[in-house]
Amino acid sequence: MLQASFDQPKSKTTTTTLADRVRDAIAGLLTVPQELHPQVWAKTSGPHVLLGILDEEPFARLTPLGGGSYGLAFRAAGAQPGSKSAWEPLFLVDELAAAVEHALVAADALAA
Repeated sequence: MLQASFDQPKSKTTTTTLADRVRDAIAGLLTVPQELHPQVWAKTSGPHVLLGILDEEPFARLTPLGGGSYGLAFRAAGAQPGSKSAWEPLFLVDELAAAVEHALVAADALAA
């Protein structure tokens, strides 16, 4: 039987939350620095990351599905804040950067 062993380089472990990764993806898509374009926000809600603009209710929800895939759902039209039926079914399943980009395009949040 052939066995292989690989030594992993020892490095400091940094914990990056999903919300941080979403914020990084948002910052990478904006044409101006995030500090100058603070209207788009991302915050954790259970296993999800909610996306919103300014002080408004969230317009999109990203859900980790495993295997590097994320589900994107949009807020249901006329949904009441805190309602269990506030979200449409999954609109898209893709890798994180693409799901974030689709959410921002749908909200017209990429305009400078």
